[in-house]
Amino acid sequence: MRRIVPLLGLLAAGAGRAPAQASSDTTVTAEGFVERTDSGGWEIMLPQPLTVAGRQVNLLTARGKVGPYSRLQDRYVRAVGRVRLAPGEAAFEVTHVQEVEPEGTGRSEIHPSFDQTAIITLSAIPDRFVWRLPDGRWSGVQPLLVYTVLNHGQSELDFMFRTNDILCVQVRPQDGGTPWQISIPAPTRNQERIVIELGGVYRQFVPLPPDAAPRPGRYTARVTLCGIADYTAETQLVVGTP
Repeated sequence: MRRIVPLLGLLAAGAGRAPAQASSDTTVTAEGFVERTDSGGWEIMLPQPLTVAGRQVNLLTARGKVGPYSRLQDRYVRAVGRVRLAPGEAAFEVTHVQEVEPEGTGRSEIHPSFDQTAIITLSAIPDRFVWRLPDGRWSGVQPLLVYTVLNHGQSELDFMFRTNDILCVQVRPQDGGTPWQISIPAPTRNQERIVIELGGVYRQFVPLPPDAAPRPGRYTARVTLCGIADYTAETQLVVGTP
């Protein structure tokens, strides 16, 4: 399977690390994406920040037992463990971690041919959030869409795109108004081909900036492979009032 360079790296680059202060251990339950670091370690990127000792944390650095993370790279997980604020990081020692399906995930199933079956999903993570806190400060949320195509059939799925655009994304307010739209290009300037082998998954991450859902209210997100309308999934998200 050929896979677009994940956009989680862009999110992690802007994720807030812990301030340079120490804190007693705190047991937390966190949900986020498991990512490999450049140094070979592991981190959990949290789209919805945790509050630890009065501080917002978007990035947990794995310490102690790290074996479970290797099979969960780029997956959305729920992790239970102890976090300790240390200089430059929020150190996290996991006691339990498992992959979970995000709440509100939209799903569709199609049968392009007699031996082909694809399951398309779309998740907004988190699906409920606020951009700003009641005191006007930034909430620290880093919402994103996760689009997947699972090959659940008996032959590979093979796509050839007519342009350099791979993924077409739209977020529209349910009370009317102009939708936010973006297309995700291939990593090269050539026409892109995607092959999903038997049992394989194509996964793409789309960060949502404030312009995508600027006002409090309900929104519908719609993502499809560009020019291939059958591979469409929708999900809902809610922007709350501070």
